[in-house]
Amino acid sequence: MIDFESPITIVIIIATLLISWQAFNNSSLFEKFLFNPYAVKHRKEYYRLFSHMLVHTDWIHVGFNMYVFYSFGTFMEQVFKRKYGMQEGSLLFIALYILGGLVATLPAMRKHVDNYGYNAVGASGAVSAVIMAFMVMFPTMQIRMFFAIPMPAYVGVLIFFGLEHYLQRKGRTNIAHDAHIYGALFGILFIFILDSHALVNFVQSVRTSIFG
Repeated sequence: MIDFESPITIVIIIATLLISWQAFNNSSLFEKFLFNPYAVKHRKEYYRLFSHMLVHTDWIHVGFNMYVFYSFGTFMEQVFKRKYGMQEGSLLFIALYILGGLVATLPAMRKHVDNYGYNAVGASGAVSAVIMAFMVMFPTMQIRMFFAIPMPAYVGVLIFFGLEHYLQRKGRTNIAHDAHIYGALFGILFIFILDSHALVNFVQSVRTSIFG
């Protein structure tokens, strides 16, 4: 069911699905939107720092990202609007998503800025920022990791970073796990900057959950 109380999330999902779909059948569009650190630095194509979030490799890639984003984004969009007001909350939610995707490009910019052949696509970094913002704001809320295993959100934080770090060190995949990590770290920092008590609340909630 479409959540009409979270229009920003829905618009982002629709735009991402449509543009990704068009890029599946249009290689020039795909190549124009993908993230290429070399092109960003040497050709000043700064738009690629953001446009890569709108294109994906295939339907599984975009479907997974947008399903996860819908699951957390609709909730977080409404939380931001209730907490900060409709206008400011909407702008903050947009900033969380877009800046999360931007920060997720930093590792690749540092490592591959002179590598013409490095490319990346997808909204995983932005989605990771939204997920982690949820987890630090609501650490004891139940989530289902891998769509099946129920656990408190703070346990999900540990599993997320532990798994991403392991997979990054292991390598052998085409997935930019460092982008997931940087996006997630930005999500945490974003919440802590907005609310100076967020870290204390997180620690107290986790402590109470564990020790009662």
